[in-house]
Amino acid sequence: MAWKPEFPGEWPTLGWTMLDWYTDMLAQPDCADYQPLVLTDEQAKFVLDYYRLDPRTGRRVVRRGVLSRSKGWGKSPIVGAIGAGEGLGPVVFDGWDANGRPVGRPWNTVRTPRVQFAALNEDQTKNAFEPMLEMLREGPVMDYYDIDPMETFVALPKGRIEFITAAALSKEGEKPVFAALDQTEGWVRSNGGKNLASVIRRNAGKIGGSTLETPNSYRPGTGSVSEETFAYAQAIEEGRARTGGLLVDHREAPASTDMSDDEAL
Repeated sequence: MAWKPEFPGEWPTLGWTMLDWYTDMLAQPDCADYQPLVLTDEQAKFVLDYYRLDPRTGRRVVRRGVLSRSKGWGKSPIVGAIGAGEGLGPVVFDGWDANGRPVGRPWNTVRTPRVQFAALNEDQTKNAFEPMLEMLREGPVMDYYDIDPMETFVALPKGRIEFITAAALSKEGEKPVFAALDQTEGWVRSNGGKNLASVIRRNAGKIGGSTLETPNSYRPGTGSVSEETFAYAQAIEEGRARTGGLLVDHREAPASTDMSDDEAL
């Protein structure tokens, strides 16, 4: 299942700018010695898609993303990098250069940025939040920006990066420029997950912000946030709904795959 663009031809994107920013500013997490953060080709492709721009207006096309991969693929580092970049990097369109390439500026030139890592409980929020802290603390970003990466939030020169849990009603007034929604296959009505997702999306939408879901496989029939997102994506594929800025990047084996066949896997 893949998101289809509305415009033909080559897409402008701020993704190239952000890939350079990640490498220049962030450290590869879980390394004994400093290494710059360099994403895999597959991860980089997602960033390029996520930061696509409407070639007519320069507006960001994607406002709601889904990155679905198996455990161990590296969702946490890429989400941590995107969150750090949304808090500090040039992710807001600011015109075209002399060669017709897009130029970006940070959110703090427009409004006070708030970046949120959301999950059902505090342990889950650490999946992406803790790698992001390591990327910041060990990276050159500390020499270029006045930031304080603390255990529960990151103080920015203007704004903050924080993690939140399913107490959604208390977050109604907060408007994130970016929010990561982790393991949404477990976000259901009974644990407050569906309410949390609705509040976050509504708040981000009010200011032109974006959200990114990183689910694992969902169990059909649970009515989870992840299941409903994929149902919405299917409706788009079938022409029953408009895109609404949705990007779904999902890989899975065909249903006929023999799980005992190493070659097929």
